[in-house]
Amino acid sequence: MLGIVLEITGGLSATALAYLFPAMAYYKLCAGPWYSRQKLPAAACTAFGVIVMFLSLILALKKLWNGEGGAGKVCE
Repeated sequence: MLGIVLEITGGLSATALAYLFPAMAYYKLCAGPWYSRQKLPAAACTAFGVIVMFLSLILALKKLWNGEGGAGKVCE
């Protein structure tokens, strides 16, 4: 169970640190409307990061529901 919790926490925080925070900071620093040529790569990276975060969460929860990851196997 701890492995699943760590996987969810790690996946969400790594995605936020790698994709979301830098892209949103760049987006905030650039001037112009949201659809401007300067802000478009940051918006695309943020959208990709949200997709990766969602998939990471879904795959970790799927592992939990399927009983993968050694849950319930304390002693052999």
